[in-house]
Amino acid sequence: MYKIQYHYTNIAKQVFFGVCFLYALLRFFIMAEIIIFKVDGYYQATNIPLTLLMYLAVFALIFALFRGHKYCYSTYDEKELTYHNSLLKKSRSLNLSEAKVAVFDTKGVSFYAEDGSNFEEKKPLFFLPFFRDGVIEAVQINKFYKMLKDMPDMRVIKRFRVLPGYEKKWNFVTIAYGFVAVFVFMNCATPLTVCIVLLQNH
Repeated sequence: MYKIQYHYTNIAKQVFFGVCFLYALLRFFIMAEIIIFKVDGYYQATNIPLTLLMYLAVFALIFALFRGHKYCYSTYDEKELTYHNSLLKKSRSLNLSEAKVAVFDTKGVSFYAEDGSNFEEKKPLFFLPFFRDGVIEAVQINKFYKMLKDMPDMRVIKRFRVLPGYEKKWNFVTIAYGFVAVFVFMNCATPLTVCIVLLQNH
């Protein structure tokens, strides 16, 4: 049984989520100091259970986004392909002997039951996406592609030269995430200063 996994799109995106976590953590420390030191004017107006629940939800969301590319994956062999979503605890499978055409396009791999001039007018039997909060692993999907090419009853069509998600145009997305990460990091200075001041005054 072989595996096809997803990889985060770029390091800058992961850094952005990490900096967002740091910012939320500093804000949480401020709220914790207000509660522990009972800071006058703020402690009385703080709804402690709701505040803790809100920060728990924020941390869970950031963690889920940071690891989002890990929740989905596929397993396959010469007979069957199975797509798994571990977050929703769901999976769906395709018996490869039922498919006659596999189309690799910019969004993913579509499998069709019949070949011919108008096979794409029908709904595909199965769809394997290239993007799931991350980009599909290049080496693993290439190995899957070669296996399909070797199958005698399968016609494989590839409609790209560079695997989607690995083109140079994605460098602009990396740069954008990098700028946003720097901006959020610079904003960490304010809550950090407040944390230090509260500690010094108590």
